[in-house]
Amino acid sequence: MHNITRTGLIFTLVGTIAIAVASTIVVRNTMVQLGIWLVTLILIGYAGLNVERRTPDEEARLISENSELKAAEKERNEFFARTVEELLVPLTSIDGHAELLLDQHLGKVTKQQKDSLYDVKQEINRITRMIIDIAELANIETGNITLRKEEISFGGIIYDVTDRMQQTAELKGSALTLEVPKDLPAIVGDRDRLTRAFANILTNAIKFTSEGRISVAAQVRDGELLTSVSDTGIGIPANALDKIFDRFYKVDAASSGTGLGLPMAKEIIVMHGGRIWAESKEGRGSTFSFTIPVKGL
Repeated sequence: MHNITRTGLIFTLVGTIAIAVASTIVVRNTMVQLGIWLVTLILIGYAGLNVERRTPDEEARLISENSELKAAEKERNEFFARTVEELLVPLTSIDGHAELLLDQHLGKVTKQQKDSLYDVKQEINRITRMIIDIAELANIETGNITLRKEEISFGGIIYDVTDRMQQTAELKGSALTLEVPKDLPAIVGDRDRLTRAFANILTNAIKFTSEGRISVAAQVRDGELLTSVSDTGIGIPANALDKIFDRFYKVDAASSGTGLGLPMAKEIIVMHGGRIWAESKEGRGSTFSFTIPVKGL
């Protein structure tokens, strides 16, 4: 097996350029033409001398190491998938039983019991999102992810997610409002993943806003669906704005969460051909905006 070194590659490119020059420039002097061709051949020959040769033993070792790495990666992915499934199954069961109790299908519950059950459901949802985000990021890193594309109404996703999170915002004393036209055009994308991305962004706004306002707006601009989530929360320091989409980064290290929600949202939006950015003034609030092409993928 041959591996062309950087020096060899450079000389090969130079030789190719020399051939192009010799074939396009009319040179009257035959000796000059022969000189150009001679230099070209010498350079290409020099590139050939800069080929790194591996012995059969080295080649066999590299093939063996590559096979071992692939096997280890496959085993890791399979273990990770099983672990995620085993974690999600009991969480789903606990959430279902909490829902039955809240709906009083198993008997009457007091207001205090309802509040406690609601807290249980909130924690279950938080842990579930965290597990799913970790699994999703791992799949993206390994390239083991495929978007399930279909025509969807992103406006419908916005209404569904905000409806689910309305009570959470109210418990923090914040008002959650929408400025989303009913006639937004359809987009093509993965419904579940786009729902997760928007939910992560809205969750972040609610988390850092107490007794304030959170507004969601959407409009079509330059062939893209532009969605913005604005809040009057604590804001983000200027020196942290370029880090908030980094994995595991948290502005407040003592705050709850894993620091994966916004990075996960960014990955999903970028996979759909969109962009995401943040604007903020510390102490006055933040606005997270993202785009998705209207024409789809």
